[in-house]
Amino acid sequence: MSFELFLERFDSGESAQVDRVTVLKLLRQHCQDSEDQFGFYLLKFPDGSHTEFQAKGLESSNSCTGCAFHLRGFSPTVLTFIFDVALSCDMVIFNAQGKDSPENPLAILVRQSQKAHLPQAAGWNPILCTSPRHLSQLLGLAFGEWTEFRDSAIGKRDTP
Repeated sequence: MSFELFLERFDSGESAQVDRVTVLKLLRQHCQDSEDQFGFYLLKFPDGSHTEFQAKGLESSNSCTGCAFHLRGFSPTVLTFIFDVALSCDMVIFNAQGKDSPENPLAILVRQSQKAHLPQAAGWNPILCTSPRHLSQLLGLAFGEWTEFRDSAIGKRDTP
């Protein structure tokens, strides 16, 4: 069970190809393995944090319009990596646990110009994120609620 963030690139309301070279350059700083059959990579950071990254087709000629992060925890390093990928590749961050509110957004922009390229029918209320720290703040409420849900689902209880 993980906290899900999806990154997608848009152009004129349609999904658009991601700059594979840029994503792979960022990825190779933390993982030397090739993608598995499902497009997964395990990223390990110098501070001991880690995350699963998915980008099926990243190392092929198949279509690649986005990626996903399957998080079990946050760290400044992980959040910086997510923000860097989104900013470097002009991708919108989608918080699958979000409620489409300013405090708990569903769509998170890293550039104001991205708003013009979102699909009009989506009806999202995107929030502009300006830094990894800001991303942490935008995801904080959703992560807290997810942690409580996860702990409840696995029968974990707080001990006094």
